[in-house]
Amino acid sequence: MTRLWHGKILGAGGAFLAAAAVIAALLCRPACSEIRVKNEATGKEQSCASSVIAGIAQVSVSDVCEAAGFTWKWDFGSQKLSCVKKNARLTLVQGMPFYLVNDTLRQMACGPVREGGMLFLPPALCREMLAATLKDSIAWREEDSLLVIAPRAAAAKAAAAAPDTAARRPADTVSQIKQPRQEVVKTVVLDPGHGGMDPGAIGPGGVEEKKVTLDIALALRDLIKKKTKLAVYCTRETDRFIPLVNRTKFANEKKADIFVSIHANSIEGDKKKKDGTRGYKVYFLSQAKNEEDKLVAMRENAVIKLEDNSRTYDNLQDILIDMAGNEYLRESQDLSIMITETFTSSLKDIPRLHLGVGQANFWVLNGTYMPSVLIEVGFISNTQEEKNLADAAEQKSIAAAVFAAIMSFKKKYEEGQ
Repeated sequence: MTRLWHGKILGAGGAFLAAAAVIAALLCRPACSEIRVKNEATGKEQSCASSVIAGIAQVSVSDVCEAAGFTWKWDFGSQKLSCVKKNARLTLVQGMPFYLVNDTLRQMACGPVREGGMLFLPPALCREMLAATLKDSIAWREEDSLLVIAPRAAAAKAAAAAPDTAARRPADTVSQIKQPRQEVVKTVVLDPGHGGMDPGAIGPGGVEEKKVTLDIALALRDLIKKKTKLAVYCTRETDRFIPLVNRTKFANEKKADIFVSIHANSIEGDKKKKDGTRGYKVYFLSQAKNEEDKLVAMRENAVIKLEDNSRTYDNLQDILIDMAGNEYLRESQDLSIMITETFTSSLKDIPRLHLGVGQANFWVLNGTYMPSVLIEVGFISNTQEEKNLADAAEQKSIAAAVFAAIMSFKKKYEEGQ
């Protein structure tokens, strides 16, 4: 088949030298041209905090949004920036290459970086986000470091008055030829989390994660078999324990084109905290960008303590995450978005947690040679979500949402849509 994706203590002298090194680095840091935002509707021009990060000029997202007329709020717990202007809502999370426009999830080239208490992005990406959020015309003028926000009607009038200097090019006849369809998605492997001696998280009513994940996976398997000709396999079809590395090995041996690991989330704390935390989230394999995602990965990875060969994980960790994360990162992100979108549109009882997409180093995704995601279908520690997750009808709804996302992914990569 053709694939499209293929601790040291410093003395006083050491501390002084370290401080001197930091100061020297700051003094030698490349200067960044002042980045400004001009709002044509108000006639105001505002300077924004800017910085050179990783060699790239970047601007404060909150400053840009404020200049565009948004009010904003920063949530330290979830590391989330929320910006609101009338009926337009823009949401970003530190380090995540996604953002929400109202309830629509979108992808960008890189995640915002936090520095000095603010989130920073390249100005071109800020332009992209504002254009997706507002009805105004947004332009980034790199030559004078100016982001221009103009009412759409005024921008259209100016464009109509300007002479048309663009050279007409002949039609691209090559692009008009319909390319033969390539079946790049033939095999799906589903991975019901936990099992056997590993119950996973247990809800306040005694519902075990291992049973919920198995029921959902089997419902999804049956749906795929009924509605498609795809080959579909489950890493387990009964209540049995499987080491994480064997799940990965199974997916590779089956030459899977998509790997979906199904789990249920949990949080520690008193009843008020547990019942106040709910929602699904879809993860792909990459280094975690916030503490919340790290904790989720730590909980799911804790099963290695029950395995005989747990020491192998420490030796292979960095190598595998580089191999798998880099080669299939874009496709895994796409699949994460599609699952999030289908969950948002079809699940009524389980809301979205933050952006609905996260990234972390889950061992069960390490070493998979295909686009892979891990779904936390809800918080089993939440009294209401525990009941929802144990309900057969809700399980089938979750399975149907994942199925729809798999079909969307298949269509996109096979038909270019």
